[in-house]
Amino acid sequence: MAAGSYLLYQLLHYDVEQLQVVVHCFGGRDAYVFDKTTKTVTKYGDEGVCIMALRNLRERGMKGYIIYDVARKGTPPDTGFAPPTGWGMIVVSSPKVSNYDEWARQLKAERIIVNCPDEMDVKAMCAWMKRDETPEKKAGYWRMVKRHMSLLVPIPRHIFDADECGKRTQDVERALEWINIGDRGKYFTQGERKMAIRGSVSQTFEDCSRKRTWPI
Repeated sequence: MAAGSYLLYQLLHYDVEQLQVVVHCFGGRDAYVFDKTTKTVTKYGDEGVCIMALRNLRERGMKGYIIYDVARKGTPPDTGFAPPTGWGMIVVSSPKVSNYDEWARQLKAERIIVNCPDEMDVKAMCAWMKRDETPEKKAGYWRMVKRHMSLLVPIPRHIFDADECGKRTQDVERALEWINIGDRGKYFTQGERKMAIRGSVSQTFEDCSRKRTWPI
């Protein structure tokens, strides 16, 4: 899901008296600093320069929130990326633990799991992406994506492209070949979730989801 873009939209429309700055970073590459008081955006290509700019905004008494969007092969955030006080930060990542674990451990961050989209959500995405195509091409694309979902579950970064789906399928097949009976114990429980520990090959095909249990 486009969680980073959704958060950016919501924060840009948040009360400017409460939040004056929103920052959207992309895996240690480009960072966009939105100043809501002047309605301007500044792009930074150097992380060190961006950190200095954020410190300057904090010293001027401005409150901000940082969205750090870790790319699939991106770098995790520096633990000192956000100003020490008065600013919030969220790291948006795939379940790949190395993308965020050190940052989360040092800052004592809480982990939030976002469910994959359901079938109707994916169908709506397909309709939007192919909105200019003929009905036949739309239907054909949806059949392809639905087939990919049957193989991989609805993971957006893998189901919309045949090559990406093929690569992911090969990863899963290799993981299944390597898994052995010893891997069955490589799990820990977090609330109602059963998660694979870091380094287990089962992480290649694990699927985490949020679940609410109502009291009886």
